[in-house]
Amino acid sequence: SAENDDEENEVVEKEEEVDYHEKSETDSSLENVIKQFHEDLGSRYGSSNLQWLDKAAEPFGSLEITAQRMVSKKAKGEPFVIAFAGYSVTVGRGNYFNQSFPFVLQDLLKPVFDKMGLEMIVRNAAIGGIPSFPYGFCLPHFLGMDADVISWDYGLNEGKAPHILESYIRLSQQNLPNRPMLIVLDNNAQRKKLLEEYAAPDDAKHQVLLDGLVLRRGTDILPKSLIEAEEAPPGFMKWDEFGAPNGCPGRSSWHPKQQEHSFLGHVLAKYFVKVVERASELMQETPLKEYVLPTLSHLPPPQSPLAENSLEVSQLLYGHENQEDSSSHWDLQELSCRTSFLPAQDHEKVLPSIVVKGYVEESKENIMKERPDSMYEQGWVLDVSKIERETKKKVERCGGLGYVDMKIALYGIPQSGTLSLWLPYEGKGTGPDDEEVLASDWIHNLILCEANEKRDDDACRLNRDLKLNVGGVDNPHVTMVNGAGVYLNRPTCLSVEVPPAAMLTPKPQDIITSSNSKMGLSVDIQAADSVTRAKGACCISHVVWEQQQPPTNIE
Repeated sequence: SAENDDEENEVVEKEEEVDYHEKSETDSSLENVIKQFHEDLGSRYGSSNLQWLDKAAEPFGSLEITAQRMVSKKAKGEPFVIAFAGYSVTVGRGNYFNQSFPFVLQDLLKPVFDKMGLEMIVRNAAIGGIPSFPYGFCLPHFLGMDADVISWDYGLNEGKAPHILESYIRLSQQNLPNRPMLIVLDNNAQRKKLLEEYAAPDDAKHQVLLDGLVLRRGTDILPKSLIEAEEAPPGFMKWDEFGAPNGCPGRSSWHPKQQEHSFLGHVLAKYFVKVVERASELMQETPLKEYVLPTLSHLPPPQSPLAENSLEVSQLLYGHENQEDSSSHWDLQELSCRTSFLPAQDHEKVLPSIVVKGYVEESKENIMKERPDSMYEQGWVLDVSKIERETKKKVERCGGLGYVDMKIALYGIPQSGTLSLWLPYEGKGTGPDDEEVLASDWIHNLILCEANEKRDDDACRLNRDLKLNVGGVDNPHVTMVNGAGVYLNRPTCLSVEVPPAAMLTPKPQDIITSSNSKMGLSVDIQAADSVTRAKGACCISHVVWEQQQPPTNIE
């Protein structure tokens, strides 16, 4: 797999870190700054080679919408937020974190945005070694509710079918309030066709994606004669050299080297500068206009052949079908997510915030310290996998390289006892007040996921080795989620039935949570007797639950 990044060479000392971006001098106008950007671009890649930067960026939807986003943010005095998601390619493995293409883009655009008088925030929220789900269930948590642009890279680990991207699109456009522009790092024809269909459907009212961009890697489009030439322009020189010192983790053949990250950053910057030019024209109007994005009232039917799943899982991924006259439309219900994976924008909705009892509180300290068996005998433990910790130690011996991602989860064995969770109702309205409430009237589906890590077959499996009680009912029906959340051919997410007899319970007094909900769903988890730490403890990395529309007979 392209994400098995943990077999690395001997580590050497970190070389002195150098800021390799050349900052353009502050000019007197936005026009001059943009002119300087294009001159620097020509010098770096050669004027005759700029065609390759254009070929690496395939826009879909409307550039005008992206420009309107910028104008609206300036009118409201809010920053324009570009939040990147993905796995090790976007993290920048093999290079320093600040050499990853999101931060190349940030450095290139900052003088342009400064002259426009618009604050820009770039986030690199990618996490090495993860697929787009369960991350996609938790987009507000990782990317922020204020994101104007988001991304994912699909080029290596998501297969060739478009159905996973389709779910990511639908969830992002309904769960993030700004209906963000989507950047997809990919070279797959089926997924590109899907993006075009979602951006320009036959029926305009079903347009889900307003604006976006397919970003293609340099290795996919650049001629070898250009990147292997002895006297190539500066932007193509040393194409096969990583930015981090020799011996540091992540120097795998599938990871972009420093110059390719720089290329991707310049490709994106060239496109966004074009957007800025249009935004500056719109800003000539006084007063500045706050553009209102079209409302996404419903979703169209899914366009891709879907993986075989239960109806509840398909509804979670793609929406609930509703018949209206002679046509049908789909709607996603509100999702709640708790995870301790890093980096995150929300530091309150983490796993310990839904734990009532059964977790070792001291385990949240010093996550890099190996946990003794005695700690696992006290309760479930916040921990990382052995491979994750060993890789992080290698990175630390290289000075850290600036990376901030970490796959922190709750781990347990039989001796850890029962992990008791309480999941607050966080749907529309205030939720139920009556203490005698059927859980299935308010919470539709529950997903438990394990951390994405290399695990042996005899390690704990969620569908085989967990004892569950949901809402007071033992042994609810469970199935593994197919198609989404698969890592190294191992499904990582478990769909758990909310049993018909399960009841909601009042908020426990001793739980520390930011939720104002009075009622929620209790979930008790135990590891089966056959589970051992040596073989692989049970692991809970994400807890996701889907709110049900309140019953019509309930005020």
